[in-house]
Amino acid sequence: MTDLDERILARPLTRRVFLQGSTMAGVATFLAACGGGASPSPTGAESAAPSDGASAEPTSGPIEGPLNFANWPAYIDLTEDETSSPTLEDFKAKYGIEVNYQEEIEANEDFYATIAPQLSAGLDSGWDIIVLTDYMAARVVRAGWVEEISAAATPNAQANVRDELRGLDWDPDMKFHFPWQSGATGVGYNVVSTGRDLTKVEDLFDPAFAGKVTLLSGYPDTFSLVGLMLKAKGEIANVPAEMTLEDAQVVHDFLKPYVDDGHIRAFTGNEYLQDFGSGDTWVAFVWSGDLASSGGEDDRFVFPDEGSIIWTDNMLIPKGAKHKAAAEAMIDFVYDVPNAARLAAWIYYISPVKGAGEEIAKTDEELAANPLLFPPADVAAKMYPQMALADEDDIAWADLAADLEGA
Repeated sequence: MTDLDERILARPLTRRVFLQGSTMAGVATFLAACGGGASPSPTGAESAAPSDGASAEPTSGPIEGPLNFANWPAYIDLTEDETSSPTLEDFKAKYGIEVNYQEEIEANEDFYATIAPQLSAGLDSGWDIIVLTDYMAARVVRAGWVEEISAAATPNAQANVRDELRGLDWDPDMKFHFPWQSGATGVGYNVVSTGRDLTKVEDLFDPAFAGKVTLLSGYPDTFSLVGLMLKAKGEIANVPAEMTLEDAQVVHDFLKPYVDDGHIRAFTGNEYLQDFGSGDTWVAFVWSGDLASSGGEDDRFVFPDEGSIIWTDNMLIPKGAKHKAAAEAMIDFVYDVPNAARLAAWIYYISPVKGAGEEIAKTDEELAANPLLFPPADVAAKMYPQMALADEDDIAWADLAADLEGA
């Protein structure tokens, strides 16, 4: 790895960065359309042939398992007692193979650190499917560290992926990834603790909430949302995707006193779910579906008045995966419309599958109208992608975040 790679790898980054490399027009179109087993051991993986790039599409071969699937927490449907997933159980029954599904990914950079040494050396990572946010998915695709997905093995995915999610510059023909879910970053709060409903990013800085506020680690979500607030107040001129390093410095300087006096208790990832449960956090920047599906009955998510952030997480098959055919079968299985609808109804994120909303409406019109799954036009009009930065600028922004976080 280069010195720059090592610096990127060492810095703390948050989970979600939306469609880096896509255009604002593409984002606007997408938003309008939206209206159990043991963990594998990557460090003990066997060797696969090294490659200078992603492979040409091979014959996938027989569907054999176990399928080793690394995903984020709260990102699969569960039974009422939370002991199994109906989707995974149906997949296992259909194909007669086991699925080692692990909530292994808490942050893109942390997970990248566990697979990069193997993949860069041409070794099997130990995973057959991984789920990464766009900017990280782009990084591993460009490195040639993923397998080409067989079009013949994935007819549902080829037919049903939303058109608005095609054409990204890092995979324009969708040969190497398929979206898992999209979602939003906004404000979460516990209505009993706050004693009132919140509507704005600015509400996080109410003195009444001192010591009970958490923001998201790294700069992408936190700087974007605070940037939207400062834009609404006339203190910066740009929306997140167009923010400059000077804008980032303004965000840093705004947040610094709130960090120093303890008003902001911490910078976290998915841990905010536990913090809401313990009462340590009353108000936070959160990812929409997490709080809706896994928060308590008094926890709320709101698209703030200033605007919110939208992002997409993607399924990829790491280079040298031992069960590629099984991975392709899973990708195709979750793009079957009834399966996609079931996932969306439980996960509470924005489904990438055409027809999922109509399928949900057959049995639950109220859920089909839920803004977390299908944002209304007024919300979509104020959803923004985050900044897409070159590596050197990325590090400069990350240094500002590290100063706030004490890293």
